Amino acid sequence: MKESKEDLLREEAIQAAQKLFQQYGFQKTTMEDIARAMGRGKSTLYCYYKSKDELFDAVVVSEMEEVFWKTQEAVEAFVSAEEKLRSYFSVFFKEMKGRINLYRIVRGELANDSLSIEKKLAEKFNTKEVSSVHKILQLGIEQKEFSPEFKDDVELLAYTIVSALRSTVLRFIVENKFHDWEDRLGVISGIVIKGLRP
Repeated sequence: MKESKEDLLREEAIQAAQKLFQQYGFQKTTMEDIARAMGRGKSTLYCYYKSKDELFDAVVVSEMEEVFWKTQEAVEAFVSAEEKLRSYFSVFFKEMKGRINLYRIVRGELANDSLSIEKKLAEKFNTKEVSSVHKILQLGIEQKEFSPEFKDDVELLAYTIVSALRSTVLRFIVENKFHDWEDRLGVISGIVIKGLRP
């Protein structure tokens, strides 16, 4: 389906804002800066986004959507549930690592509002992520890769894995420990998968 002019302008604004937020931070970036980066007038930008906060929310949502779809694409490349789950962990971490500057803004400059932003994001993406992990776990049980004892608690288990992964990523951002993320990731995913096996 072809995107409308409005959709294209919204996307253009998100891309321009994303670059400026990462380069200069949220506080130092103005709506005028974003409009200038788009090569458009400020009034045009305000037609689509009422405020910088609204545009920032759109940027973060766009980023999270991209993380989700890249994770899904990677998961679908594998047949076994174990490989799918390892891929889910790996790609999620890799994609979040690539967006670390933006998430430092969420945790840093917007410290007073960051919990509400994180809550909003969690609510928006939790259902999608839990559903994705749920399918992997269900497949693992059906293929006898994972223990059948989990079959009645798949939803709870999927929610727990997603919550733990998100919390770990946020902790890495706060502590700036993405430099050794691959080693830690191997340990984390290994523990989860070992616990799931029959």
